[in-house]
Amino acid sequence: MMRGRIVKVVVILPLALAALAVGTAAAMPATRHLASSLWNAPDYLPALTANGQIHFEPGAEEYAREVLTLLPAALNKIEIAQGRRFVRPVTIGVYATREKYAAANASGDPGAVGVGAFGRVVLSPTLYELQNERLPGILAHELSHVHLQGYVSAYRWVRLPNWFKEGLAVMASEGGGDEYVSQREAQRAIQRGYHIDIEDAGSFLNLTEIRFERAPPGITPSHRTVMAYRQAHMFVQFLHDSDRQAFDRMVNAIFDNQPFVEAVGAGYRTDIQSLWETFAAAEQK
Repeated sequence: MMRGRIVKVVVILPLALAALAVGTAAAMPATRHLASSLWNAPDYLPALTANGQIHFEPGAEEYAREVLTLLPAALNKIEIAQGRRFVRPVTIGVYATREKYAAANASGDPGAVGVGAFGRVVLSPTLYELQNERLPGILAHELSHVHLQGYVSAYRWVRLPNWFKEGLAVMASEGGGDEYVSQREAQRAIQRGYHIDIEDAGSFLNLTEIRFERAPPGITPSHRTVMAYRQAHMFVQFLHDSDRQAFDRMVNAIFDNQPFVEAVGAGYRTDIQSLWETFAAAEQK
């Protein structure tokens, strides 16, 4: 078992090493958390007899059984929304303790309720103990990430803008991740000039955060994060609803490993900033 674990870390570690190669202190924690997630992958936990994809920390078996009941619908939802089947079965890990979860979730943050990385979904005990109503949405949200990761290279995944990855996941999961900020609240923030930064590329220096061009003042970091998810969701939904054929062309280009800027051009025949300006103008009405 130990030898298998070492081999898996060696095989998948290039993404972590690429972050380290950036050569900055900011890359070090990200590299450490990525390596920890591989060393503590859920594959090494007990699995449900009914479905060997679902692994659980001892003490979380009932949690795993609940995920088992939700999984078929969540998988189907993501395949329909994102237009392709999953490349391979997804390993899912559910946890009883925040410590074990943080070690496995690629961010080191016990407050993140779910993470989808390296073909795996890991789910926090918070979704079973305190926020159980969010479990179906967050499961589908993280499956969206893993679904896309199955088609794009690790490099291309990192270079996708975080707002797009999260906005797509929230839209595909029908609201998983932005439950605590209403569309109206996010719309008012945009009208006042408080909105996310519509970057056209992601960075190894920022693997997860959706940054603001101008952040709403006086709100907590967690509220700011959910506000970012809601605004990203609204923009991706606009891209989808305003021209479905263009959206499908863009997503297919992304799935085919084209850079995001090229994919947007292939889909919409314009750039992402122009599309944001159209969206933001509509939100002012």
